[in-house]
Amino acid sequence: AVVSTQSTGAQWRVIIEHLIAHDSLLFQDLLARVTSASGGLLGSSEAFYNQKARLIKRLTFTIYCCEYNQYAKFISKIQECFVEALKLTAAHQVVREVFLGFRVLILRMAPGTFSPLWPIMLNELYGQLVELREFLRKQSDWEMSGKALSMYLSVSKLLDMALILPAEMIPDFQVHHWSFVCDRPREEKSIRKEDPSFECLVSEISYVFDTALEDESWVRENGKPFLTQPHIRAIRELQPFFASLSSRGLFGSSQVSEVPESSTTIALIEDSLDEEYIDLV
Repeated sequence: AVVSTQSTGAQWRVIIEHLIAHDSLLFQDLLARVTSASGGLLGSSEAFYNQKARLIKRLTFTIYCCEYNQYAKFISKIQECFVEALKLTAAHQVVREVFLGFRVLILRMAPGTFSPLWPIMLNELYGQLVELREFLRKQSDWEMSGKALSMYLSVSKLLDMALILPAEMIPDFQVHHWSFVCDRPREEKSIRKEDPSFECLVSEISYVFDTALEDESWVRENGKPFLTQPHIRAIRELQPFFASLSSRGLFGSSQVSEVPESSTTIALIEDSLDEEYIDLV
């Protein structure tokens, strides 16, 4: 491995793209390795999980480095790989890499290409957030492993990204966003006397955190990712993300900020992704 920094991420993407372009079998070999990876009868489960997570990260980094929709013909194999990996529910590091892969596919695949993956993405996203909500409700100290923290950060980043990308890039998400985030701020809902029996998932998580939006730095800026940190040390570090969405609603971002061009939004997301892949290059 070569020591890398976020500032060199774009250069490494170009290098990897050129390497893959000169050997069309490299990607297929990598995909086969991910699919066939096995822990064996005597192998350590943790060692197997780490190996699986590493292979998935290499696979998604390769997709991230290459041209738009370049691997569209492999989408069914990629889907199979992700589905098998998600069965390892106890392997938080594996699930984390799958959610990182979901973000990469949204950026690097045409909407029609990864459309078959949306039911899986939405189901897993909702399921993981429900598990987070139940964990926060049942546990008083909110202590969890570093691998679990990384997983929930990756899960939250997928939601964060889906909320700021142009609708044409994620048409399937637009139909279901209401189950995750309410359209309007909490106070507007009370004024309109909407049915209080339904609460979107983000609001339920925010209520468990039991905090009000007091710090202005917690206000989401239009078209910009809220979660850009590569790691968190405590689950409460996700509190501002959920509090801002719950208090402001999907369309309640800062009124003074202009919506940036979609290319700017994508560039900001890629900056965050570059930092997450530093350990690979």
